[in-house]
Amino acid sequence: MTVQKNQQTILIIDDAKENIIVLSRLLKSQGNVIFAQCGEEGLHLALQSTPDLILLDISMPGMDGFEVLMRLKQDQATAGIPVIFITGIPDSDTEEKGLTLGAVDYITKPFPPAVVIARVRHQLNLQRLTLALKEANEQLTLLAMTDPLTGAYNRRYFIDMLKNELLRARRYNHPISVMMIDIDHFKKINDIFGHNIGDQVIIEIVNISADFLRKSDVFSRFGGEEFIILLPETALELATTIAEKLCAKIANSPIRIPEKNLVITVSAGVTQVEAHDDTLEKIIKRADTALYQAKQQGRNRVVVS
Repeated sequence: MTVQKNQQTILIIDDAKENIIVLSRLLKSQGNVIFAQCGEEGLHLALQSTPDLILLDISMPGMDGFEVLMRLKQDQATAGIPVIFITGIPDSDTEEKGLTLGAVDYITKPFPPAVVIARVRHQLNLQRLTLALKEANEQLTLLAMTDPLTGAYNRRYFIDMLKNELLRARRYNHPISVMMIDIDHFKKINDIFGHNIGDQVIIEIVNISADFLRKSDVFSRFGGEEFIILLPETALELATTIAEKLCAKIANSPIRIPEKNLVITVSAGVTQVEAHDDTLEKIIKRADTALYQAKQQGRNRVVVS
């Protein structure tokens, strides 16, 4: 059977082959049905395929349904998968135990076809909505921490990361440095070539910097053509070397615009976080002051503060 990309997967775990056949026929219109005939195999399939819903028999030899459910809930990869218990034991204590362990529903044998389909469809719809909501929240979180033009982190995210890194650095006595860079003569670029080319230049500077910097560094757009970089576990001497190499990298990476290559340079200010820095503003201001001095001294250079 060909499985559509948007089709949900239902895992049946039941030791009785006849139950699997009946449920598979009932549910084939609801999604891609897979099955296992024992608890161990069911756990393996759940990890392997990450189904959208599990129908789990309680009474199985070896590992029963209660233990399977507990194992599913203990693993982060499978804890969020909804589980419907299926059983031939119409007992309220058994039902209560299953629901307490985390099952979302309970179906007794013999299976009433319409009830099975309705309950499975309901859980699949809930799972679909839950996943859609999770994806939407993740997208909103991403939008809240990134710059819409470049995809780089924004000022808000940088401030949060600097706060966290300060706490960690003070606990473990690690050095931290901060670098600010600014595109030289950016107003001229906009005036001569237009704002579309100006945006292209900003994007290219972000791409060049992202490729050059270390994975642990936090590169953020601070505003306009100005960027700020957090360099964790980095003393001033190394931070200065990184800044000088980044400036050289940008200067030696012409940006292709219609009919010509545009050579861009940046100026940089670098500072190391000091023990007496009691506010984030002091740290950022010191880096900004060094950046201003680099501009005043002729641009395309690094100044340390």
